Amino acid sequence: AFLIPYLMFLFICGIPLMAMELSLGQYFRQGPTTVFYSICPILGGTGYAMLTSLFLSGVCYIVIFAWVLFFLIASFMNPLPWTTCGNSWNTIDCYARNGTDSNMSGVSPSQEFFEHRVLQMTDHPNDFGPLNWELTLLLFAAWVLIYFCVFKGIKWSGKVVYFTATFPYLVLIILFFRGVTLDGAGNGISYYLRVDIDKLKQARTWGNAGTQIFYSLVTAFGPLITLASYNKRSNNVIRDATVISLVNCGTSFFSGFVVFSVLGYIAKQQGLPVTEVVTQGPGLVFMVYPAGLATLPGSNFWSIIFFLMLITLGLDSAMAQTEAFTTGAVDIWPKLQPYKIWITLIICVVMCILGLTCVTTGGFYIFNLFNWYSAGLGLFITACFEIAAVSYFYGGNRFIRNIARITNRPVSLYWKMIVLFSCINYYPIVYGNDIPYPWWGEFMGWLMTILIWSGIIIPAIYQLFKTEGTIKERFLKLSFVPKTQEELENHDLGCAMDEGDEEIPPPPYK
Repeated sequence: AFLIPYLMFLFICGIPLMAMELSLGQYFRQGPTTVFYSICPILGGTGYAMLTSLFLSGVCYIVIFAWVLFFLIASFMNPLPWTTCGNSWNTIDCYARNGTDSNMSGVSPSQEFFEHRVLQMTDHPNDFGPLNWELTLLLFAAWVLIYFCVFKGIKWSGKVVYFTATFPYLVLIILFFRGVTLDGAGNGISYYLRVDIDKLKQARTWGNAGTQIFYSLVTAFGPLITLASYNKRSNNVIRDATVISLVNCGTSFFSGFVVFSVLGYIAKQQGLPVTEVVTQGPGLVFMVYPAGLATLPGSNFWSIIFFLMLITLGLDSAMAQTEAFTTGAVDIWPKLQPYKIWITLIICVVMCILGLTCVTTGGFYIFNLFNWYSAGLGLFITACFEIAAVSYFYGGNRFIRNIARITNRPVSLYWKMIVLFSCINYYPIVYGNDIPYPWWGEFMGWLMTILIWSGIIIPAIYQLFKTEGTIKERFLKLSFVPKTQEELENHDLGCAMDEGDEEIPPPPYK
């Protein structure tokens, strides 16, 4: 049932929004912190809101990286430590299920390994506990690795991506062919492709699909604008948006077969219906799927390549977000360009320090807060302001004409339909078996959301006070940017572009 809203959001929202963000970066040659001042100064803070969302999600994202490193190291142990009970971290409830005793109940060894060995979780969010020294060291190692992948700038990180972007596909193909040959794989794949009408009637299904599109395409976060600002100005950005979006979501769809084939195998091995082994979030990656791989011959090999794949995926995303922050800082203060290496270091250190809150023994609850609120309502509102800035205040037709001119290609009707549709069914954050957080959890979550919104509101108020004239005159000056000399001189798509077109004129407003 999830695939239907996912695909709808992809074509109605995801691809057009990606095309818009790539076009913004490519046309104006600026990062998110300054590009919106060039199209609608009163909404110039939209870029700050984007990077705030990216910052909050990045803090918890690298914590996942540390978990993956822990599992990768553990994958070299024989037997794999999440396959047996009787270890020092196991409880009396630990029970290794198999098909002959499917009616017995207990907690799986993989769940206890993740919760009691890796996270060393406390029982309640109010109990923060001390730092988990192993995860602290791995978090530090993760940030060191990220820094050395990006500290030399986009040219160096671009070389790293040649490996990090291709290796996951190799692993996915290997896991796919191994998975579909397992006994019971067909049941899992059938469950994956089955349409549940009742789930389609739930707003949460549509909200989750929309959020997943934002996450997977990284729209409304800022990195797309940043990376596109390095493109040649005549690059076919519409083609890039289409290909990247389809390949990205096609990979997600293909990954579903990799995952659910193994879930079907696990269900068959344990004598359970597929619905009882399916989970989402960290539980799928760190409990269910590793448990399935552990039952295969050569389980250490399968676990090692699986977690290596996750590391390369994590590196890709981490490099993009770090580059977005660095570019944003340099765009605001161009004099910092010679010190870009140090800016990158400062960003990594600050995010690493904040990430320490998520690697205490009660850190999983803090991680859950970051994960829940960094890409929720705040992100959707930011996307709405982004679309309003381009489509209404700057002018959708004007923006499309500019893109058509620099790419020397007409823009089809589909790309003129930049529409955002989201079904948001807000419900409070929970943990465990749907147990609500204490009052401070909800409070902290809304503080994060307000912090994202303040990136738009505070700069808008500042610009209104700074600009001269009546209130109406101020709004008009800050909302509608006059055409540049370049736009006035080039009316038709077919006009010849001279060499000067390669350099964007100074923004009409800063």
